[in-house]
Amino acid sequence: MSVRNIPNAISMEFLETKGISKSLTTWQKVKYIATHITVEPVVFFYILPGIMCLLASQNLYLEKACSVNLKYNSTVCDAMVRRDQTGYESFQEDEVQRMVSKMLSIKTAIIGFFPTLLLLFFGSWSDRHCRRKPVILIPIICDTISALELLLTAHFFFELSIEYTMVADSLPYAFGGGWSCVFLGVFSYVSGISSEEDRTIRIGALSMFQNVAMAIGNVTGGLLIGPLGLRGAYMFAALLMSSAAIYGLIVIKEEKIVKDEEARLQKNFLKDFFDINHVKNTFKICFKEGPSNRKWKTVVILIATAMIIGPLQGELAVVYLYTRIKFGWSEVDFTIYNTVQFFIQTAGSIFALTYFSKKLKIDDAMLGIIALFSKISACLIYAFAPSGHFFFLGSIAEVFHGTCHIALRSLMAKIVPPHELGQSNSVFGVCEALMPLVFGPMYSILYNRTLGVFPGGFYLISAVLYFITLPLFFWLYKSSKKDKKIALEKAKDAEQEQELLQKNNLSSQRKSVDITNK
Repeated sequence: MSVRNIPNAISMEFLETKGISKSLTTWQKVKYIATHITVEPVVFFYILPGIMCLLASQNLYLEKACSVNLKYNSTVCDAMVRRDQTGYESFQEDEVQRMVSKMLSIKTAIIGFFPTLLLLFFGSWSDRHCRRKPVILIPIICDTISALELLLTAHFFFELSIEYTMVADSLPYAFGGGWSCVFLGVFSYVSGISSEEDRTIRIGALSMFQNVAMAIGNVTGGLLIGPLGLRGAYMFAALLMSSAAIYGLIVIKEEKIVKDEEARLQKNFLKDFFDINHVKNTFKICFKEGPSNRKWKTVVILIATAMIIGPLQGELAVVYLYTRIKFGWSEVDFTIYNTVQFFIQTAGSIFALTYFSKKLKIDDAMLGIIALFSKISACLIYAFAPSGHFFFLGSIAEVFHGTCHIALRSLMAKIVPPHELGQSNSVFGVCEALMPLVFGPMYSILYNRTLGVFPGGFYLISAVLYFITLPLFFWLYKSSKKDKKIALEKAKDAEQEQELLQKNNLSSQRKSVDITNK
């Protein structure tokens, strides 16, 4: 998205962002961010109910598997919901969890496959037509439909089995593009309106909105599922998602694009959108040669993304089941853990962005290295935690983990020009969307195989993968230092040439004066 094609609602913001005074106080910076909010509320009111639905759906899966598919009596299933271990046998919990993890592995495959395809076309289309709004809103609308369908499966509880629940939970979300497409839209939007020096902070602020929404979603999900019930939780989620879609539809403005002669031919939308040549062009643009070793930096960033997002997606698929069977946690206990983890990671991200990045000027790649060491230590604690209280220590160990995703987004945004952000972010998003497809089933199978021996074994796999990723960040850091050194040398050479030119001009002027005097 070029500067001239930035939507009217934010074009002035782009100009003002480039001129932000570095002497502003902390309060003035907070006020500036608050007065320049654009897509952040959309992210907030989309992610929050999405997390609520995630927790509610896992409970719905457990209840459906127990009562409908395995046909255990109400005494056993009610005790399992309450986490009253005197009301059921451990093998019954194992059978229920095995069925649920199987359904979750199928779900993660579905929500990984379709968004991956859509991202390739969405990114190219949004760049060609300078449109971010549909990329943001279509997934939200489809996710709202999914919440309403889950409401129906909860209402017709005994009539619809766990398989119907899985379909309602996955297909509308997948066909809309899901979180991946929303993040493609919002990160391209924010990256396009930010100067390079402020891009890390702006992307970090957007990530903070995401994290806050996830934390509140966990809290509300854990606390409201009880009093509202599953049907009430899904209804509440659908209302919030609808609000996000309406806000985005009204508030996010996009300017009218002056169409060229070729566009006037009114090419069929579907042919234009699903043109495979645009997908080929997307990859060519993303991996083309450029200054500062752009091609290989892009490759390394995408590999690092896969190695970081993948284990995270795998952990998310089974961690709730793990804490239930290892520590006997209920959804409220899990909510408390997620809330504590959120506040710790939020504090760590704020500290890293304001102190490491802004004050100490630490490179984005070094932020990623710090985050990886933080996460590796946390994985070891999670895997061997003997009790729930010890498990909480892991959230303290991964205090800087949140900055890893911010660093990757910022690194990608800094090597790509604004008019190519959509296509580059779509490839970035494809990489993220593929991870549930690969790691979700992998972690579910691993969890099933180790359930009776070492249920926390999947955390050791995560630790190994994170450790393998460290050399990639070291290479990015070394490359960044080299680029800065070259840029500094060029600046010095240019300054010396300018001084030499000024001396020559001054010498010529003096000679002219001497000739005139003679």
